[in-house]
Amino acid sequence: MTQLKYFIKEGNKYVMKREYGFSIMISTGLAAFAIGGIWIDNMTMFWIFGVLSVCAVISIWSKQVIIDLDTQEIIIKVGLIGKPVPIGLKDFQNFELIRMKQYFITINTSLNINYLKDGKEKTHLIAQGFTTRAMQNLANEIDEILDKNEHTGKI
Repeated sequence: MTQLKYFIKEGNKYVMKREYGFSIMISTGLAAFAIGGIWIDNMTMFWIFGVLSVCAVISIWSKQVIIDLDTQEIIIKVGLIGKPVPIGLKDFQNFELIRMKQYFITINTSLNINYLKDGKEKTHLIAQGFTTRAMQNLANEIDEILDKNEHTGKI
């Protein structure tokens, strides 16, 4: 296995490093609108965008993606109040890469995981950013981790 770029290995767990780029940009934009509210003397605008900015920063710290090879599952927690979602490796179907464009400019790229739960296909967000290449590299690294696990006979 090559050097891990997106994950940190902790025993038999692989914990995804935090992504700061996209989230910091959103948080900074919201904070700029909050400061703009002070500048134009609109305290309602200040409070709304200030609270949203703080919530965005908190969501950066609460997001987790863990590949636990002992329990044979991927654990994903996204959002402020979302609870961790365990996805069994045997339920994993595939990745889905979604790129949103507006006027030929990519505004968001997200990597989702598709899996089966109670006989139904479900989708969950793993990561988002601006470039397709970064999301594809992340998907490749997850595949590498899962392939290594498969070759050791643990699945």
